[in-house]
Amino acid sequence: MIGTFDQGSFYAYLCLAWFGHMCHGLAISILGPAQPYLAQNVGVLNEQINFIWTGRGVGSCLAAIMTGLVFKSLLRKKWQKLLFLGSFILCAGVFVGLVPWVSSFSILMPALLVAGFSSSCFNVGNCALTVYMLGPERSAPYMQALNAFVGVGFMFGSLIVRPFLPEQEEDSSICGSIKEEMMTNFSFTGEVNEEGNVYVDELVENIPDIVWPFLIILSFHIFTGLAIFVLAMVKCPLPEYEETITKTDNEQCNKTEKENKNILKHPYILLFLSFLYFFISSGTEGFFISQTYTFGICGPHKMMPTKAASLTTVYFSCFLVGRLSGVFLASRLQPHVMIIGSQIGCFLSAFLLVMTASWHIDALFIGTGAIGFCISLQFASGFSWLAKQVDMAGKRSSIPSFGGNSGLLSFPPIAGAIFFSWIGPIGIYYLTLGLSGFHILLFLSMLKV
Repeated sequence: MIGTFDQGSFYAYLCLAWFGHMCHGLAISILGPAQPYLAQNVGVLNEQINFIWTGRGVGSCLAAIMTGLVFKSLLRKKWQKLLFLGSFILCAGVFVGLVPWVSSFSILMPALLVAGFSSSCFNVGNCALTVYMLGPERSAPYMQALNAFVGVGFMFGSLIVRPFLPEQEEDSSICGSIKEEMMTNFSFTGEVNEEGNVYVDELVENIPDIVWPFLIILSFHIFTGLAIFVLAMVKCPLPEYEETITKTDNEQCNKTEKENKNILKHPYILLFLSFLYFFISSGTEGFFISQTYTFGICGPHKMMPTKAASLTTVYFSCFLVGRLSGVFLASRLQPHVMIIGSQIGCFLSAFLLVMTASWHIDALFIGTGAIGFCISLQFASGFSWLAKQVDMAGKRSSIPSFGGNSGLLSFPPIAGAIFFSWIGPIGIYYLTLGLSGFHILLFLSMLKV
């Protein structure tokens, strides 16, 4: 049982864990609205800038491997685990803060790779520490809450960036090819003296607007990292699940594991199909995270940047509502019911977007929000369903993370290529509709394995 002082230390850590996951959501969500302007900043076409998601996704996949290898075997003391988490959340913040200052695409890619690697090291380690402290059963609602706080970061990221977006409608010209004269909002405009130096006062006055939301998000990362360092340095006593395991608990776990092995007929086929499940689900998320703002300003409606940001906010707000509702629905519905319901919702929402998004702006907002709500339920429900089929301890626990990150690194570049091809922006919704239908068939086949 956790003592009073232990409870205070645990809740202090828990708040920082939630805050760190919110930072993860902030760092991801800002890239969507900032993406067209980052393309201008580094001088590449809009379809090419989508590869920033690939760089970030590769870093996340590497982080899943590295953290799984070292977090439990090498970092045996809790203060060491806390130092690990604090170091990587700080590193993630630094590289996120550097993103708007980078003027070369060849530098931007590795910067985002390191940011994704560091952020995912924190996320994977944070989840592992939560299970380490509470055990698999007691940690379940806390894990749901961690996922929900990523949604909180998604929503607040779209709100933080909005005041710094250009208000003029003519900024939709960024949808075309990159031109030198289009860089005025994102380059320094101070007067230059004979030696080519920018005056300091003009430099500060003309910091590009797109830099400020990145600096705000950097400050959140710094606060979280330093606070975790404090917990590590004082070596605050945190609960440890291993200390309370009894012989009866071990016998029950072994019995459950044997029962699961007996029920499962084709475990490797199921694991492969599960990888595809998370790959498609998170990849579809990547469509909307990366392309929603771009569809607003570059699509058929040619929205002003602030209104396109509102479309992004609608998606992330509904995503957050879905994550929060999942905490309550999970205690009342079986995982496979939630999965099928969310998949049907995604299919119907995508059908609505295909039929109306190009000419009816209200339907665009409704369909985008509905996709956000439905798709937010799929990852956690998929993990819960898979955990009932196979033992998710050890290497198998990386399947959802690998599948999800593989989807996030693969789908945004595909979306960008389709968006700016002869098919046009509406092609994103046709692809979403097709993938949603395939996703339903995929899960039905998983139920038969």
